[in-house]
Amino acid sequence: MPESKIKMLVLSLTGKCNFACRYCYAADHDKQIMLAETAIKAVRLAAQSGERFVIQFSGGEPLLNFDCLKTVVQYVVDNKLLADLQLQTNASLFTDDIAVFLFKNKVAIGISMDGKPAMNDKLRLTSHGDGASNAILHGLEILKRNNIAVGLTCVVTSENVSRLPEVVDFSYYLGNIRKIGFDILRGQGRGTALQPPPANELHQVMQLVYERAEQLAKLTGYRIIFAQKERVDLLACHAACEFGHCYAMNKQAAFVDSAGDIYACSSLVGNSEFYIGNVDDGIDKSLLNKTSIAIKDYMLFCRSCKDFKLCGGGCFSRWYGTGDRGPHLSECALKRASIAAAQSSNNNCH
Repeated sequence: MPESKIKMLVLSLTGKCNFACRYCYAADHDKQIMLAETAIKAVRLAAQSGERFVIQFSGGEPLLNFDCLKTVVQYVVDNKLLADLQLQTNASLFTDDIAVFLFKNKVAIGISMDGKPAMNDKLRLTSHGDGASNAILHGLEILKRNNIAVGLTCVVTSENVSRLPEVVDFSYYLGNIRKIGFDILRGQGRGTALQPPPANELHQVMQLVYERAEQLAKLTGYRIIFAQKERVDLLACHAACEFGHCYAMNKQAAFVDSAGDIYACSSLVGNSEFYIGNVDDGIDKSLLNKTSIAIKDYMLFCRSCKDFKLCGGGCFSRWYGTGDRGPHLSECALKRASIAAAQSSNNNCH
């Protein structure tokens, strides 16, 4: 019998990165390269249940270890595994060959960018300290000329919150952005040096974001999906469960670092409280249960919120380490604005 049913397997192909983003929660991750043998062991562990699961290639910058990524993808294809493949990357290392390989093998691509170049360059820097926008845009252009659409993740801090509507404008300008997700600053790694966006300001700005998106959708005939609104729609149609996004709480997550150690959450790698095993010995059920119970206990306050049904619950890792035993107000503001926007769209369940 399988030790656990992993639905989200995150492989940190390396802790190395050619960027030095000011808010990076993975800045202290192990800098070694993951061996293909380690990655395959992790995939086998996740595939034991025989059920569909996600493999996300992460880092650091995962394309610094593209050979390992290729080996994993080929293993999934050759063994016809029920795995959905995802890549989260800074886009700077794309070539036409890499882009075509990913597209051919149905690897979904997520790109990180935090606004138009002037704003993005204040938060996302190369390892040399320069603004990273030109490198990101070069990669996006390679993807575009190969007819590859991507998702865009924008990390929201106190510095760029007022400029979020520009993310919508710029995404339409780029032309190959299919989804936008907003990720509130996490207080791990370098993120401790920045401040999250003020809740009231974020709520007001998100209203403008969704209004601008509707305007551009009507003008262009093309609608970009917003991850936060999409989740509200799923919850409204009972297609997702409460805290369904928290694979760690549900004992369904495995974040594997480059050495093969497994943690319950990608934001808490290196924290011994969230260590749950390794690829050689598998997941320790007692540690897995202990972690799940701890997260459930911490997040009980969410269940008393009137918006819980359409919110689905907050993110434990965003709360963890703040010293507060209550909701992360910025995250709540983002979700409430998204709930209002989704309800005004009058989407029906099918």
